[in-house]
Amino acid sequence: MSGPSPSTVTTVTGPVPSTGLGLTLTHEHLRNDVRKAVTTPADPRLGQLRDARTTPELAWLLREQPYACLDHCVLDDTEGMLADLRAFAAAGGGTIVDVTPGGLGRDPAALRAFSEDSGVRVVMGSGWYLEPYHPRPLSPADERGLAVALLAEFTEGADGTGIRPGVIGEIGVSPRFTEGEHTALRAAARTQRETGVPLYVHLPGWQRRAHEVLDLVLGEYGVAPAAVVLCHMDPSHADPDYQRSVADRGVWLEFDMIGMPFRYPGEGQSPAPHETAHAIAGLIARGHGDRLLLSHDVFLKSMLTAYGGNGFRYVPELFLSRLVEHSVPRRTAAGLLHTNPARLFEHAAAS
Repeated sequence: MSGPSPSTVTTVTGPVPSTGLGLTLTHEHLRNDVRKAVTTPADPRLGQLRDARTTPELAWLLREQPYACLDHCVLDDTEGMLADLRAFAAAGGGTIVDVTPGGLGRDPAALRAFSEDSGVRVVMGSGWYLEPYHPRPLSPADERGLAVALLAEFTEGADGTGIRPGVIGEIGVSPRFTEGEHTALRAAARTQRETGVPLYVHLPGWQRRAHEVLDLVLGEYGVAPAAVVLCHMDPSHADPDYQRSVADRGVWLEFDMIGMPFRYPGEGQSPAPHETAHAIAGLIARGHGDRLLLSHDVFLKSMLTAYGGNGFRYVPELFLSRLVEHSVPRRTAAGLLHTNPARLFEHAAAS
């Protein structure tokens, strides 16, 4: 079956052909700041975590309380990040899509420096994350103005740097899916129709909001299904009927919490790798392998190898073997990191 023609992908160092992306992780963060999520644990014995420095010795506590420590919730270790990027490149990695919107600590100049210093191509994100990270309260009246501002990033560059994003997102949808988040998603969908780039939507993975989101993005705004990436499908691994119903709509299902060890208070436990592998293998067996994407979603400090985490090599070096153990052909598994990311950009450009 023939696919779309090769397209041009905008990276922080300039355009590259989609066929030149190489091994690609489609959902990561190189600079990130989620300190607004920090809360005090109910257990008073853990109060000292708030002002602690992230260390491997604290990893066992941070797995249970990832949002209890301010330092843990900001990616600001340049050398630690650069070491993991260089290791990814040495292992054959080609491209990382950084889906950090402006209110979440995006730093275009830092992304370009990371790319130049590591040799890894970096595609930059854009838009608005969850409501607490919006620049101000948003109402439906803001939709068109937001879309104009977002479109300007694709023509003029972001934050006065001249560096242009290559994707929209990740656009935040919280468990409450607030009015402001609806407005941001509508502005993002409107902008996707103008730019022809992939639209990433952060889903509250333990809920079942995919169809509500797709009814808006596909139904109301006419965004092509093959241009839409639904993030955080991992927590719904035990609900194959839901996952298949979403896949049947032709969008991309992104499993981007692979190897993540955290328990998120009020939401749930990150799935184990074998659970995610089982879900992915089931979707592939049912013919949905050409709409699946894989990544780690590195966004907390302990996820870097300097602090005992997996860095960016776990999925390509270890997780693909788990898929093979679940009867996924090795070539098919490899295509999830090579062929599918290129097709994502090609389909979006053709939309």
